[in-house]
Amino acid sequence: MKKIAILGMGTVGQGLYEILMERKEKIEEVIQDTFEISAVLVSNLEKERNLAPTVKITNDFTEILEDEEIDIVVELTGALEQGYDYIKSSLEKGKDVVTANKSVISKYYDSLHEIAAKEGRSLLYEASVGGGIPIIKPLKEEILINDIESIQGILNGTCNYILSRLFQEKISYGEILKDAQRLGYAEADPTADVEGLDSMRKLRILSSIAYHTSIDEEEIETYGISTIIKEDVDYIEHMDSTLKLLGMSKLTEEGYVASVEPTIVDKSDYFATVDMAFNSISFVGHNIGPLKFYGYGAGKLPTGDAVARDVIDILLTHATVNLNHDKKEFKNLNESAKGQYYLRISNNTNTFRKISDKFQPIEFKEKNDIAYFVFKNANRDEIIEYVDKLGIYPRDFFLAKVGY
Repeated sequence: MKKIAILGMGTVGQGLYEILMERKEKIEEVIQDTFEISAVLVSNLEKERNLAPTVKITNDFTEILEDEEIDIVVELTGALEQGYDYIKSSLEKGKDVVTANKSVISKYYDSLHEIAAKEGRSLLYEASVGGGIPIIKPLKEEILINDIESIQGILNGTCNYILSRLFQEKISYGEILKDAQRLGYAEADPTADVEGLDSMRKLRILSSIAYHTSIDEEEIETYGISTIIKEDVDYIEHMDSTLKLLGMSKLTEEGYVASVEPTIVDKSDYFATVDMAFNSISFVGHNIGPLKFYGYGAGKLPTGDAVARDVIDILLTHATVNLNHDKKEFKNLNESAKGQYYLRISNNTNTFRKISDKFQPIEFKEKNDIAYFVFKNANRDEIIEYVDKLGIYPRDFFLAKVGY
């Protein structure tokens, strides 16, 4: 008999419980053992919950930590520092841990893997990237037999929902954001989603695994979509293209580049077909070539499904993977990376000629106090630094990469 504790009974916690209970007989048949959810940690003891009478409901984590019969702790609180403490303490107590907490895994990637390796315990976090998409386990398997060359992906369903509707319905960013919040796609404070932070954390996790290294959050160039306006949509459509927030990293002999940024993609491009709240992630291995993964990036049952797969992996195999062994170090090449960029400047008409002279655009258009530029071979940071030097406020410009 294996015993499981769930920390947090929000949307994902409920989804996990429902899946494990619905499939309990089938899972036990496959693992050739029995299991039970023996405890859940909640903040409100008074709230009615549809749980089996054998499940202990507590608001005291210590009761779970000190229970030697609990084998697996599933951390689904969503909290950063408290979540880290729960995961760290559980590993140190000899318990295997599953989590969906991307913020904790991203920030404490190295230290938590060190603790898991030291204690000989499993630390699995499939649901931290891509919701229900199985990406982390396949990636861990492929790095044994492939050198991973690059990763690209639409990693945030909120941004993809907003951008999809912007281009399909031609209504304002603000209106769509309010709809996304009402439907539960976006938080009351949407900063982490729309400014690219959520995607950055996911890219940090994937890239660190893929390249067998540790890429810090600060080493990923991160930009969002919050300053996009209708005129950007019109101009990008004029290019027979659409816009996606793409996370991208690439490893070469010289080093790596890693970024999250608005990216203009041709309408015939694969990522242009990924619509609404769906996510898609691809990576390239030197043996396998390109692999693409597609599915729901969030949601009660898709994310609960990913957590359940990790739990089953532990029940089946005691799935320890030492990602700290013989780690490599690579040079960050973001400062020298160049590409084709689109820039829109509103108002500030006295700056249009200066920008044109500085970066020599291959395309330039001016209309109604708005200037549109396309630069062939430019560095994003240099563009932003110059725009800032000219005194242009962030709300008055939008910058996007063209292609990837």
